[in-house]
Amino acid sequence: MNHIFNEIGIYLNQPEGKLLKIIYNKKDADKVKDKNKILKVNEENVKFGKSKNLNARYMEYKKIFGKNTNFKKIILINDYEKLINFENHLKKVFKKFCLRSLQMEFKWNGCIIFLY
Repeated sequence: MNHIFNEIGIYLNQPEGKLLKIIYNKKDADKVKDKNKILKVNEENVKFGKSKNLNARYMEYKKIFGKNTNFKKIILINDYEKLINFENHLKKVFKKFCLRSLQMEFKWNGCIIFLY
């Protein structure tokens, strides 16, 4: 795990193991009325996204998945507008791989493998 200190950029996150876990923290999961619609992911899924604080985002995933999460920073972009544009481009490229849940599109992808 690379040390990440308040960096802005794009990341990938992949839970380890076959056990399906919900993608929300407990507080957000408690807000969902129909628990059957909560998206669950495991090692077969990879999440990409943007963050203004990659270290904080990593800590959020550690709370959800424990130490069994593979978090990688991909690109640092200090201009937030450019960051949003780049993330939107990635969404278009990977749209066919994105999972859907709760009438929203999530950026958890199947059929993508982490290369170390």
